[in-house]
Amino acid sequence: MDRISELSDDILQRILSLLSQEDAVRTSVLSKSWREIWCTRPNLDLSDTNFKQEFLSTVDKTLQRYSDQRICLEKFQLSMSLYCSRSDLKSVWFLKKWIRALTNMGVKEFRLSIYSKDSRRRTRCVKLPSVVFEAESLQDLHVEGFMLDRTTIKKTILSKHLKKLHLKKVNIDDRIFEKIITSCPLIETLSLESCQRLRNIKVNNHLLRLKKFSFSSSANEQCSIEIHPASLETIKIEFADVSFPKGAEFHSLNSLYMDRVILSSFDDFSSCKFPSLSNLAILYCDGLDEYIEESHLFIDAPNINTFGYHGLLIPSFSFATTSRQWSSTLFLILTDDPSLWLLKLHKLLELLSRSEISLSICQSVRINAEDIFKENHDLVQDIKDENKPAIVVHKLILRDDLPYFSPLSNGLFCICRPKTIGDINYTNTESAI
Repeated sequence: MDRISELSDDILQRILSLLSQEDAVRTSVLSKSWREIWCTRPNLDLSDTNFKQEFLSTVDKTLQRYSDQRICLEKFQLSMSLYCSRSDLKSVWFLKKWIRALTNMGVKEFRLSIYSKDSRRRTRCVKLPSVVFEAESLQDLHVEGFMLDRTTIKKTILSKHLKKLHLKKVNIDDRIFEKIITSCPLIETLSLESCQRLRNIKVNNHLLRLKKFSFSSSANEQCSIEIHPASLETIKIEFADVSFPKGAEFHSLNSLYMDRVILSSFDDFSSCKFPSLSNLAILYCDGLDEYIEESHLFIDAPNINTFGYHGLLIPSFSFATTSRQWSSTLFLILTDDPSLWLLKLHKLLELLSRSEISLSICQSVRINAEDIFKENHDLVQDIKDENKPAIVVHKLILRDDLPYFSPLSNGLFCICRPKTIGDINYTNTESAI
């Protein structure tokens, strides 16, 4: 006896909501009572890769069924492939119709993506229908591949309950972005990924509840970002010019991740306070300053737990006094200029000596290790003559066939004393720090 089929539709819909869209559709062959349960569950994931035949008709009939039966749709995900051609006008017309219907179904999470059928063409000429922002119940919005312009938000935005906003590969300028932000004060998670035309972003006090901010771009799409909200808990930025307000206190910030970032001012960042900062990563930010060797970055983070630095240059860092145990991971790349390399490394290790240091060294080009030794001969000799204590290093790794028995290693062992010598897995940069 099939007792599961005797359950009410509400329970069956909730069960299917835990399955993937593909598995949910497969249940339609179980029996007559299961035939249409999948298309009345509270979450839908419709993609033209799953419904290759009559995709538009399938989506249209499914949403019409929800509307006729007044079924609440909590999560809706739609992925479509489009050309930027007249033949897709029908698809865009349906898209506007569907989105308007969704605003009346109480949808809370909406993910909308369009892709190009032809890799040589772009789909960003497709404008996001303005009705998207008219869904008052909307809490989570993910948009990919559209253009957002004045016609998109020609009316006052009604999504005042929006908590999560993710824009990926969208074409949007600074003014439109600012209008969206000022109209959605409850946003807690903001993610911007590979967006076009954004040049100056102000993560300002309009976002009073913002906890997570993520931005990623490419090297040739540089954007300036001003960081303000004191409510932020996580910041992750890749490829951008970043400015922190002088003397600001980020009392809630727990994680700060900066990859290929240019800090507009060392002094402003050094004046900021990060009383809750636990994890800090600064990766390949060799453009931090033209004279990074002469610059010093002070980090007022008394509760730091992990610090990671990867780069071509050896910077100067120091941290506020902390009584807790913490660790630092350094991944340094030798370049073709070994000038005073060991001296700079020795100073950096001294500044980080209160932490448990893991040091990994590799080379981008072939360098004669004897050149490094000659450049640093005086430093090595002073350490030997004055019997200065070497800095204790938890782990030392030499990569790319760098020998442990060479003039370079001889200099290294003069300035540091590794507890262990071995390998560290750097396949995942974030997890490594």
